[in-house]
Amino acid sequence: MSGLEVLERKASPQDAVAAIEVIVKHSGLENRIIGSPETVLRELLTYFSKIYPSIELVSKLVLSVDAAEFLQSCTGVLGVSPEGLVVLKDLRELKDKELMMIHLAGSRLQHQMGKKDTDTLSLDEITKTTGRSTGTVAGRLSELCNEQLVERVGKGSYRLTTMGTRVVIKSLMPRVAQLPER
Repeated sequence: MSGLEVLERKASPQDAVAAIEVIVKHSGLENRIIGSPETVLRELLTYFSKIYPSIELVSKLVLSVDAAEFLQSCTGVLGVSPEGLVVLKDLRELKDKELMMIHLAGSRLQHQMGKKDTDTLSLDEITKTTGRSTGTVAGRLSELCNEQLVERVGKGSYRLTTMGTRVVIKSLMPRVAQLPER
């Protein structure tokens, strides 16, 4: 985006309200927005959607996952302790692929909370956490990869795709939340 300059002023500790100021200079025009982060973001989106009307349409076509929505979906199902991932529900009635997706979601949760360097799990880790045989896990992971819900990363590591994470948020976690506690 040539000709676009954005400046940001962070609030000082003396400011009563954590307000930010953003100045957008574009094509000889200057727009100054001051307010809470939420207000400024909303005004910026409105500003850009007027200048580039296709932004709104494109934003509806791009599949993404809201980190806060993902964390919220994990509430009551998964937790993170100093020892690692904690599964709070009894997962015995889940199918193999669902169980693997829950554990991959747990890996993503740990990564998002800064407790793990990556959001991936190895074949051995998935085998250990699910209690399934290596052959079963490998077969189901292959199916999940074909369904584009899981992707293979490097040699023998797996993670949820964006679509896989969406499936976890929208359908799997709400069902698992109804299962009995461990």
